[in-house]
Amino acid sequence: MQRYFLNEPINDTIRLTADNDIFKHFGKVLRARVGSKAEFVSNNLEICLGEVTLIDSEVINIKVIDRYYSNVELPIDVTLVVSPLKNDRSDWFIQKATELGVKTIVFTSMKRTVADWRKQQEKKVKRFNKIAQAAAEQAHRLVVPEIIFTTWQNTIQMPKNTGLVAWEESARDGESAALIAAVSAVPSGEKLVCVFGPEGGLTENEIEELRLQNFELAGLGPRISRAETAPLYAMSAISVLRELN
Repeated sequence: MQRYFLNEPINDTIRLTADNDIFKHFGKVLRARVGSKAEFVSNNLEICLGEVTLIDSEVINIKVIDRYYSNVELPIDVTLVVSPLKNDRSDWFIQKATELGVKTIVFTSMKRTVADWRKQQEKKVKRFNKIAQAAAEQAHRLVVPEIIFTTWQNTIQMPKNTGLVAWEESARDGESAALIAAVSAVPSGEKLVCVFGPEGGLTENEIEELRLQNFELAGLGPRISRAETAPLYAMSAISVLRELN
């Protein structure tokens, strides 16, 4: 069943007007009619099942016929810190990270970052927010991940309970337990920040800066992953450790 985020309190009736994006998708793309149903998420994470009672070219009236809560979010808040990527690889990454349960995605330029988004940042933010919302609706999540663009210094100083940095040298040295230990130890509801380097990896200076901010180095196995793949590997591991273990 289709799910939409209203981000406001939901009363007994939902009214969608023609200038609303949900009206356009539900009414025109999905061709809703009287009796059609969809789920709507309120700003307090309540899920409301609604049924169309009236629809025309200007308005859709929806009656709420059921209310319920369903906890589908990860038990910890995960922030992924990544470098801007070339082409449309970031689109795919945001979609998949959202499906896997990320809470926040931070894009920041690193020493070896190749892509330069400074002139396109405003357009990128709008596009990425739409991608994240669509993916959150498809995955039947309760929240849409926040997409942030910020500086490297702001990034490494952001508040956290636990910080991890994916570092290929750790894997080469045989380290294999840091990710499991750190993820397992984060208290429920607290924040885990994971940093991933660009193509070419993080520099030694960046690693040292992260160490000084209490980030722990962690290997992600013996294989080298692409910049957009490594965070998804970590998200999958987090899900297994905190939801399926």
